[in-house]
Amino acid sequence: MVVALIGLLLAAAVFAAILAGALKAQTSVKNSGYQSMISYGASTQLLQDKHELHRFGIAQQLRRHLGGMSIFGLSFNVMALVGGAAFLYGPALKEGGPSVIGFGFPILALLALLVSASLAELASAVPTAGGVYHWATAMGGRKWGWRTGAFHAAGQLATLTLLNAACAGLLDAFLSARLHYDPSLLTFWTMVVTLTIAQAAANHWGTRGLKYILAGGVWLQMIAAALIVGGLVWLFWPGSYSPIVLFQFHNAQLSGTVNASAFIGGTLLLQKLFIGMDAASQGAEETIEPRVKVPWAIYLSTAYTYIVGFAMLAFMTLTLTYTAEGNAGAGLFINSALAGWGGAWIIGAIVLLSLWVSGLQTLTVCSRALLSLARDEALPLSKWWTKVSERHQTPASTVWLSASMAVVILAAAQLITSTGYVMLLVSFSVICIHTSYAIPIAMKLQQNNQLQAEQRAPWHLGRWSRVVSWIAVIWLVVSAALAAGYLHRWGAIGAALVLLAATIMDFRYEKRRLVSMQSRAKRSRKELLRMEKKFPLQ
Repeated sequence: MVVALIGLLLAAAVFAAILAGALKAQTSVKNSGYQSMISYGASTQLLQDKHELHRFGIAQQLRRHLGGMSIFGLSFNVMALVGGAAFLYGPALKEGGPSVIGFGFPILALLALLVSASLAELASAVPTAGGVYHWATAMGGRKWGWRTGAFHAAGQLATLTLLNAACAGLLDAFLSARLHYDPSLLTFWTMVVTLTIAQAAANHWGTRGLKYILAGGVWLQMIAAALIVGGLVWLFWPGSYSPIVLFQFHNAQLSGTVNASAFIGGTLLLQKLFIGMDAASQGAEETIEPRVKVPWAIYLSTAYTYIVGFAMLAFMTLTLTYTAEGNAGAGLFINSALAGWGGAWIIGAIVLLSLWVSGLQTLTVCSRALLSLARDEALPLSKWWTKVSERHQTPASTVWLSASMAVVILAAAQLITSTGYVMLLVSFSVICIHTSYAIPIAMKLQQNNQLQAEQRAPWHLGRWSRVVSWIAVIWLVVSAALAAGYLHRWGAIGAALVLLAATIMDFRYEKRRLVSMQSRAKRSRKELLRMEKKFPLQ
């Protein structure tokens, strides 16, 4: 009973932290002296946003049309609550039992909230599509920036690969049960390639509908979660299990206990649900009033993932014996979702669509991350990858590059391990992305928040900032180490190869990249306006 009370207090502490951080940030925005131009009309705000971008030597080439809900959707969809849980909830529960929901998930949420708050401060200071790459460059110099950008791009590409592989596997199983064919490697890869091409095409030609897709993805995940919980309530509630079950260290069948190693391993699998919170920063150059809306999107996406996720996963776990019949494998989430509505296909279709949309938005993030690197000539054939479609105002070249690289990464992962490639990709993604988060936050701490741009950031935590950043850095380093040790050793090997490749490429393109960055910093307003001539402001 004492353990259950501790668990409930932990869950309440996360809610309290969400509210405290939000109130502190809102007060800071009001007291910062930042003046929004939105009250003077959208065109005035767009001019202010373009002027802010010019300070970093970047021309406004991407379409600036995303509002608060849309940019929130970019982070929320990339974090992929419903889609990620669809293939990780079962293995996590099998490994660590219900305690990974009662204790593990709130712990992850609390630490992720601190990370998101620290990243939000940086996003408010440097509102560019480079995200962590530009933040690290601004505070740590060219070399730290390049390594950060390499880790971030690699981690996001691995996340895209993971989401599409999961979507293809679930879709293959879903269709085979209804069309009566035997799933095979051929059908799986047909699904992977088809889904990826569809995502790339939507990113290339669907820019005008991007804001609706982003907002729609949020509602799709909310509807999926509501339908899952609603169906289970209607069919099974009240169940025979007390909520106390969530705070007991039993295995998935509730017939034994789990050790610390199993609990850590199961909890780390759910870490994927908090990966990608910074995605909104990659859409900063497409967002109206990014200095405020982007940091709020980063922070609130983490908060809502916890609120919605805890309610959904906790209730699914309490009805586990009715829906899973002892099966705690990868299909547990889908089986539970379908059980509440008598196996209705529409529930499975909504979950699959949500997973595909999450992959779609992750591809959006990957393309912007690669574009930012290419603009500084840090990639081979950079001139090709910096091309922005004049008609659609999208980085079409990096969209298709990201899609191609995701397919290649999946092929490489399956060659390394044909059965454990999901764990490999989760491990690699966590290590790379958490490393890319840790570097700029550590640089901010090293400079003691004295960066000039940081001082002008309207969204910040004031005196709380340093403590929050220290805890965030420590957690990011520890979680990356745990992912290497508990999930898959090839994740660490892959991250080491990324560092090696980044070092080699930095040496190869050092002079060219340095000249490009210096040239960008010295661009005149006249030159920037010339570059923007072919691209309408909205």
